[in-house]
Amino acid sequence: MRNSHRRSIVAIAALAFGALVTGAVLPVQATAELGPDPAATSKSVAASTAPAFPTFVQLPADQAAHPTATQEWWYVVGHLNAGGHRFGYEVQITNGQTPQALIAITDKTTGEYYTHSQAYSPDQTSFSTTELDARVPSATLSGPMDGMRLHATLPAGTIDLTLNARGPVMYNNGTGLIPFLGGTSYYYSLPSVASQGTLTVNNHTYQVTGESWLDRQWGTWDWSTAQKWTWMAVQLSNGDRVNLWDIFAQGNEHSYATVLHPDGTHEVLAVNPLADTTSAFWTSPTTGKRYGTRWTVKIPALDASLTVVANPQGQEIQSFGGIFEGAASVTGWYRDKRVAGQAYVEQLGDWR
Repeated sequence: MRNSHRRSIVAIAALAFGALVTGAVLPVQATAELGPDPAATSKSVAASTAPAFPTFVQLPADQAAHPTATQEWWYVVGHLNAGGHRFGYEVQITNGQTPQALIAITDKTTGEYYTHSQAYSPDQTSFSTTELDARVPSATLSGPMDGMRLHATLPAGTIDLTLNARGPVMYNNGTGLIPFLGGTSYYYSLPSVASQGTLTVNNHTYQVTGESWLDRQWGTWDWSTAQKWTWMAVQLSNGDRVNLWDIFAQGNEHSYATVLHPDGTHEVLAVNPLADTTSAFWTSPTTGKRYGTRWTVKIPALDASLTVVANPQGQEIQSFGGIFEGAASVTGWYRDKRVAGQAYVEQLGDWR
């Protein structure tokens, strides 16, 4: 990419981001590329295109790996049911100088948490640059958006799912490009992914169905500028999807959300800082890090007050010195109506 073009797209992303962190509301309308409609038919959802920020993501092409990116990951989390037995799961495959897999299963019914993370040498992995096909020894993700296959293994069992992306695509920050940790990140989500397959835990195999969320980021940034963050992938009963960040970097706290409505329109909105409302702290006996497990999320522009609770509390993966990756429930008010939902919460850093 020519330097002048790169400066221009970063400037647009920074304009949107700078406005929202100062409390401005930025309604964004964009076309959901190749995303089936909320009824899961073959028609694509095309929201109004004016006014709009441009998007910098092309699908399905950007499901594939980006060799020029110094950081990249495919991150899939979900909530699954097996005849009343409830699970959460995470599979993250990272590409870079040290490819990794982070895998976790949360048994919501029993409160057990199973996890495994491992780094690999590049010669043990493969990442297609022409289609979605990311492979490390303990996890693979491949296939078209309406028929992705996810397989992962950890000492406690296996995850084997077919994933069908439904509804519109979420372009985070409204553009699919965000300023991030002293650099930039391309960033989109498939926030409504129908999921079915099998989950094996402690030699017991469950037939499962449910809903997942796929996050994709790639770019170039500086990890040393990050102090800590809380991130949430929120799936609400009214059909809205919320990608929320509360990030501490370079001495500042920034809280904002990208909200995707069922018709494909986006809003990029300020969020009241989460740090002040974080509670129900849990300290990891393995790493000694302290994490919150209950949050009050307030989005003034939506008259939203949501209570997010991670259960069980102890959902830490022992990678990056310890990182919280937790299944959570959501209740509260949203545009003057009661809502419920489910979420995944990630916390990086020590929340003391």
